[in-house]
Amino acid sequence: MTRGERGQASPFTPQAVPKLIVSKRLRKPPRHHDPAKEYQFRYRAKDHVNLPHIVKFSGGRSSGMLLFVLLENKILRPDRGDVIIFNNTSAEHPNTYRFVRNCMRASNRYGIPFFWVEYQTYEDARNGEWTRLPTYRLVNDQPWSDDNPDGFHWRGEVFEELISYAGYVPNIFSRICTQGMKLETTRRFLADWLACKESIPRLGHYGNTPRMDDHTLYRRHKKNRGGVPVEIFLRKRKYSKNRPHIRPEQRYQDYSPAWKLFRNSVLDGRSYGDQAWFGKDGVEYVAFVGLRTDEGLRANRVLARNSGPGSSGYVGEHVYLPLADMAIVRDDVNVFWAQQKWNLSLPSKGSLSNCVYCFLKGVANLRDVHERMYDAKEAIEDGFGPLRDTPSDIGWWMRMEKLYSRDLEAENRKITGDPESTTIGFFGTTGLTYRKLDESNGRVLPQYSESVLPCDCTE
Repeated sequence: MTRGERGQASPFTPQAVPKLIVSKRLRKPPRHHDPAKEYQFRYRAKDHVNLPHIVKFSGGRSSGMLLFVLLENKILRPDRGDVIIFNNTSAEHPNTYRFVRNCMRASNRYGIPFFWVEYQTYEDARNGEWTRLPTYRLVNDQPWSDDNPDGFHWRGEVFEELISYAGYVPNIFSRICTQGMKLETTRRFLADWLACKESIPRLGHYGNTPRMDDHTLYRRHKKNRGGVPVEIFLRKRKYSKNRPHIRPEQRYQDYSPAWKLFRNSVLDGRSYGDQAWFGKDGVEYVAFVGLRTDEGLRANRVLARNSGPGSSGYVGEHVYLPLADMAIVRDDVNVFWAQQKWNLSLPSKGSLSNCVYCFLKGVANLRDVHERMYDAKEAIEDGFGPLRDTPSDIGWWMRMEKLYSRDLEAENRKITGDPESTTIGFFGTTGLTYRKLDESNGRVLPQYSESVLPCDCTE
């Protein structure tokens, strides 16, 4: 259906989308973006055009702009198995969830499936013992509640399950959050999606209650040369151990209105067994990430993951950064969204984007986040309750810090750095904590400004 056939444009019809056309010629990249100009998009290998295209939608303005550049210019097609994925960490600002929901509604008219996925664990037997294993679940675009058990989590449940399963908090040297909740979760989803089935299978045993016991859990920890005292170890594992012990079978049609078009054009006649496989002679795909040209370090790191000799990334994944190729910078993204009838209702500088109090934002940005969020703990409409003790409240991060930071003295580990830094928390052994941030009374904490720098992490 064309825009003219629909009559008046809906609130979710994108406006002023830059032109991006597929070209056989490799042209010199532009120095500056010109919104009136047509840009060329060229696949780095001629057979990439036939691979499934995956859009890794982060929930921010840049990835939102990328999404509609790809959709409006027909770079994405349902007949190839193309799909849009939003990985929910349960730690986003409520306005991010509203923005993702609106982008999903806008994308439905193009017939490309858009899924929200969340990390979770489940219980099953391995080598004769009950254990927890990582997987993912599909969720709908409304907050979780007793009346909506398939809704998305937003009170930190997904993040805490990952931390509890790992037994320690992520930090600047061990970004298990990005790895576990985004990269690996996407890969597990794709193994099911690219197998071209109508649903994802049930995972876990068929018992009504969990079967893991504390003794076996701790014995396995000691067998793997773990040194955490039993009372600390079991306290840290308690949350993940008590999470749902199965992942039910989930039908794609229940989570994406565009599934039917995909099914009719792709599903019949294509199958990769129970799951698609990655590796030699396995499934390959194109991945789109919404990094801009002014994010050079992040862009270079992502491109270094491209599948091939010397790659640091995933076998079979071929990463493209169209916004960077089009010389898009932050101001261009803000101009684009200023022309739309919906937008991300967060500051354009992005201090509140992604996980609200993420430790990788740097000290100055975290101070800005704290000042903005300090008085924002009242009830929120549209299905969200009070923000108190959620990742939008520093109290939640302090609680995670207290429960899950590593205690080097208790673990009888050798302390090689500052003798007063006996714990490893979100900020490593720098000495900075969320409690100190909360008690800093508006100061920027200059003593940590060099040791805790803004990180250029990404998916």
